Amino acid sequence: MLNRMTIFLPCALAIAGAGWMQASTIESISFNLSALHAGSTLSGTFTLSNSPMVGDMAPVMLSFSDPSDYSPISLAATITIENGTPSGFAVLFSELTFTNLSGSASPIDTKDVDLTAFGFARCASFPCTASGGVQDRSPAVFTSTYTISPVAAPEPNFTLLVPILLIGLVFARRLAPPVKHRDHSA
Repeated sequence: MLNRMTIFLPCALAIAGAGWMQASTIESISFNLSALHAGSTLSGTFTLSNSPMVGDMAPVMLSFSDPSDYSPISLAATITIENGTPSGFAVLFSELTFTNLSGSASPIDTKDVDLTAFGFARCASFPCTASGGVQDRSPAVFTSTYTISPVAAPEPNFTLLVPILLIGLVFARRLAPPVKHRDHSA
C-alpha cells in the first residue's frame, strides 16, 4: 500500500500543480501616426489571461518609432476588453495625449495630440489580429488606425510546478518503507 502511495502522491501533486499554471496571451498594439510623420508608429505589447473576458484590463507601455519627434518618448496606457457588437470582444485603449514637437498651435493645433478610439478593433477570440480607428480630438484633426496582433504562442508558467513536484518527492520518500539490508556474510 505504501509503494502505491509513494507513486500516487507526486503524481497527484503534479496534476494539481498543472491546474495552477496559467498561460497568457501576448498581443501587440500599434498606432499608425503617419499623418504626423511619415512611417511613424506608437506601439507596445500587453498580456491577457489565456481566456480573456469582458472587463479584463492590461497595462501597456507604448514607445514611438521616432522618439525625437514626440514628448514624452513613451506613454503608459491601459487596454480594456469590452463587449463586441454584435458578438465577440472589442479591444479599447485609454486616452493617449502627447506633444508632436514639430507641430504648430495655429491655425489648426497639430502640436497637442489627444488620441481616442472609434471603430474599435474587434476579436471573436484571442489571440487575435484586428484593426480599429483612432482620431485626434473631436472634431478630428486627423484620423488613422490601430492594429492588435499576437506576439507569440502562449507559454505556460511552470514556476509553481517545480516546487510542488519537489514537495511531492520529499513526502513520498518519507512515506516509503525503510529499505532492509540483507546480511551477505555466511
